[in-house]
Amino acid sequence: MAGKRCNRKRGVRRPSLLPPCQGPKLHAFEHQKAPIEWLERIDGDRASQSGPEGSVFKVRIKSRLYALKVFKFFNPSDTSYYWETVLDDSVPLSDVIFHTDPFYAECRAYGRIKQAQGERGDNQELAVPCWGYLLLGKRDTQILREIGAELDEEAISDRLQGVTGEDGRVRAIVKDFVPGDAGVNAGSVRQILRDIRALNKLGVYVGDVRTDNFKAGKLVDFGLSFTEPHCIMEALSLHDKDVRLGDLVMFDEMVAEEGLATTVRALPNRRYCSKLRSWAKR
Repeated sequence: MAGKRCNRKRGVRRPSLLPPCQGPKLHAFEHQKAPIEWLERIDGDRASQSGPEGSVFKVRIKSRLYALKVFKFFNPSDTSYYWETVLDDSVPLSDVIFHTDPFYAECRAYGRIKQAQGERGDNQELAVPCWGYLLLGKRDTQILREIGAELDEEAISDRLQGVTGEDGRVRAIVKDFVPGDAGVNAGSVRQILRDIRALNKLGVYVGDVRTDNFKAGKLVDFGLSFTEPHCIMEALSLHDKDVRLGDLVMFDEMVAEEGLATTVRALPNRRYCSKLRSWAKR
């Protein structure tokens, strides 16, 4: 795969900010039309098969290395067993998609993070930096097919395209390429906990706090995140404290599973763990 390079074809114009719904949004990557050099899969043990949300690649764009997360297409009926039990018919299908599709979940989470950075006027990073979303052209898509990346293209239908305004191009998000390991250790967990609490304060609930979701001690993936305003969180009640403790439960479980020599804990005791396990690992 190393060295494969192509130019993206001009596609149908999309909104410069996604998703087109109430709440935070992510801007387009500034080099939408620049050639991509596909180097290697970097999503660990999942490199032999696509993960549930998609695939992650090390790429080079305009002489700079990035991590490019390529998303599968999303069909809300695949997760209806979950959201239909929570939401009533008054919630538009577009909101369900924009709030639960992993691509849009990441757009919303990173949009809120960037919004907060702008309001504070600082460069504090609460996660691995994101550079925007990227819509791939036909030649890039063909490269992905040739290397076996599952895209679930059959999931995108005329009906869903009408609901979301999508034009059928494969969606991706561009992030910093961070070499090395997760960086989750006794010396970093206190800052990791600060970052998680800061994200929760911003209304971003990661839903996937585990060692594999970190690089150099920073969160790297928000595909399972809920960012307020969120139709499911609203349905479960904005005042339900337990719903908002999921990330903290997962943090304490991660520390325990890694056997880290630290007294740092998110919760004063483990009484919430069994109560919230299904939420934290949804």
